[in-house]
Amino acid sequence: TTYGTGSSIMMNIGEEPVLSTHGVVTSLAWSMSGKVNYVLEGNLNYTGAVITWLKDDLRLISSPQETEALAREAVKDDRLYLVPAFSGLGAPYWDSRAAAAIVGMTRTTGRAEVARAGVECIAYQITDIVKAMSEDAKVKVEELRVDGGPTRNSYLMQFQSDIAEAAVQVPDSEELSGIGPAYAAGLALGVWDERIFNKLKRVKYEPKMDGALRDRKYEGWKAAVGTILTR
Repeated sequence: TTYGTGSSIMMNIGEEPVLSTHGVVTSLAWSMSGKVNYVLEGNLNYTGAVITWLKDDLRLISSPQETEALAREAVKDDRLYLVPAFSGLGAPYWDSRAAAAIVGMTRTTGRAEVARAGVECIAYQITDIVKAMSEDAKVKVEELRVDGGPTRNSYLMQFQSDIAEAAVQVPDSEELSGIGPAYAAGLALGVWDERIFNKLKRVKYEPKMDGALRDRKYEGWKAAVGTILTR
């Protein structure tokens, strides 16, 4: 899973392609030594771009790093959701006419709560795709391996682990999208073997959230998304 301006989420499904019926797509992962591997893939339009919107357009923050502290300061019982459909919704909804919305404002909603909703909507969207892939592949996702600038936000990474109910592994290097092809080329040429992947240092986040709270939060997210869907 890459966290960037948008996000790309992939699940390796091996040498037999699985055609999705849950809103993601089947793509070619790689071909090596005559063997082809496939992935399920889902793409999001607005993940890191949500934080840019908070900074440049709403001017709620002066730097992306502020969102972590604000998220921790926010009123815990505030049930605010930000659905960032600024250019419609991508996977798994595919609704180009959907419009963005902030749902669930109360008297306690302020700057910190909006910032937290912006951070959390990234994790909710990725969880939507992870759940869709789990349905297609008929396997529970136990671990997410992630990269990209937003992975520096420890609040986001812990929340991602909690809401997806999966461990999250964050490498020292944020830019695995560039490192991955280099590793693949080295493997194909015999420069190194697969043990090189075990040398990557990672920080691991484990789910800590109570199951009932997780369900309530995710159900709230699905309800918020439901308010903007046009089909």
